[in-house]
Amino acid sequence: MRRKNWELKGIFWIITLLFVGFLAAPILLLLGKSLVGEGGFTWEFYASVVTREGFLTALGNSFAVAAASAVTATVIAFLMAYAVHYTGLPRWAKRLITAIATLPMFLPTITYGFAIIYSFGKQGLLTQLFGRQFFDIYGFNGLLMGYVIYTLPISFMLIHNTMGYIDKKFMIVSRLMGDSPFQTFRMTILRPLLGTLATSFIQTFFLCFTDFGIPASVGGSFEVVASVLYTEMLGSVPNFGNGAVVALIMLVPSIVSITVLTILERYNVRYNRISQIELKKGKV
Repeated sequence: MRRKNWELKGIFWIITLLFVGFLAAPILLLLGKSLVGEGGFTWEFYASVVTREGFLTALGNSFAVAAASAVTATVIAFLMAYAVHYTGLPRWAKRLITAIATLPMFLPTITYGFAIIYSFGKQGLLTQLFGRQFFDIYGFNGLLMGYVIYTLPISFMLIHNTMGYIDKKFMIVSRLMGDSPFQTFRMTILRPLLGTLATSFIQTFFLCFTDFGIPASVGGSFEVVASVLYTEMLGSVPNFGNGAVVALIMLVPSIVSITVLTILERYNVRYNRISQIELKKGKV
């Protein structure tokens, strides 16, 4: 028995080392590419990227559109999850909402861009149907729509799963104590979900910040960091040193998100027991 335990521990450590090596090796290679030039150690690549015309603008664009998309996706996902858990909609309607929210995760990101073009472009289906184009799909608008579709399933699943573990009897207690509907909503639904909502924002923000498929199709002249990385690494004249610097910069939000998620973990609300109650039926 003891020998078997040692064997299991050995296998566990081997897998752990392989996993760590699998993650660490590419990062170390990127770091080496970004710091070592033809003449040895150099900061030239970092200086070249930071002073490159348009890079800081692209970085600001990435932060702006990723933040806007993360907020929008989280709000929409919350409303859809709320409809499933806290309304008297028919069961088929709740299943339809869940299916719509999770369907985009089965498609590659570049598909969302083409779907936007074929729907809202100048020759798109909806444009032809209504006789006019609703908005310019290239640039911030197209990226926002594409990112929201892309990240909605992740945000919905996080919030939907957490709502399933919220005890609804606290709503009854809150109303019996004389709280207003808004106070009940804030204390019994919003407060337990704060950690999950923050997690949803961070996860969706990072997915938007690092995605390339959607900017490739509807980014237009609105340059983001992902498109800068493509230009540096796979352009007409590849520059692997500069590309390594851009790739490392794109890793910064990931490191920050992991740190913030670790801190938010302590604010999660956990119930020892979850009561099943029937929601009060209402006309609304």
